[in-house]
Amino acid sequence: MIIVCSPANPSGKVMSQTELEVIADVATELDLLVVSDEVYEHYVTGENPHTPIASLPDMWERTITVNSFSKSWNISGWRLGYAYGPGELIAKINNAANVIYVCPATPLQAALSKVLMADDSYYPQLRDKFDGKRRYTSEIFTDLGFKIYDSGSAFYLWARIPEQYNDAIAFNEMLMRDAGVGMTPGSAFADSDDWDAFVRICIAREDSVLEGAMEKLQRVLR
Repeated sequence: MIIVCSPANPSGKVMSQTELEVIADVATELDLLVVSDEVYEHYVTGENPHTPIASLPDMWERTITVNSFSKSWNISGWRLGYAYGPGELIAKINNAANVIYVCPATPLQAALSKVLMADDSYYPQLRDKFDGKRRYTSEIFTDLGFKIYDSGSAFYLWARIPEQYNDAIAFNEMLMRDAGVGMTPGSAFADSDDWDAFVRICIAREDSVLEGAMEKLQRVLR
């Protein structure tokens, strides 16, 4: 099995079609199942458009795509997602799901089934709004000494903390204490010292909250 996550968490990395084609070639050659996590697909803002790997030649029949309403529709508390793929594979998922969890609330499922048929104009508006958040926060973070890595998506920022700091955990504790603003240390996502000076920054908040957080960070870090 190959698990693909694009856009990725925590980096926000969006795979190019060429990269996905390489994965598809390996999956086809070795007759592997692919599970594609595309939860952040509606936040792609860079040069690489979102390409579902299931749309590539010979991939539909071997791909299960998983997605969520939580991020795109701001309803994370509902805990509802969905998967799609060829009927034979989805039937096996249903068999397993029936013994793993209790059925989500039926009214919520009915409501969100309408979301899947909603006006597509919602998603470009969502992307534009978050691209604005990305540009606004990235400019300030860069001015404060962070190195922002351009991921091609706009739900998280992946950054190297200012050069005078090397421990993202201690850096985050300082920000929480002095500014009341928190980030997620990169070491939370990998058992490796390589990411000790990196952080994931979530920008999925109201503009007023982001502006307040930026002001607090500027007071502490300048």
